Amino acid sequence: MENRSQSDQGLKLMVRKCRSEFERAENKDFYEDYRAAERKFVKFCMLNKTG
Repeated sequence: MENRSQSDQGLKLMVRKCRSEFERAENKDFYEDYRAAERKFVKFCMLNKTG
């Protein structure tokens, strides 16, 4: 059970890093639906960093 907890923490850290990469002034001003764009970027980031 402890391994799952550690892997969950690793995923959360990766998501946090991808979100921080997306948080820029030009992104906040550009996207009408910021959360949807952020989700798509995190998914893109995760797929490209792990695969």
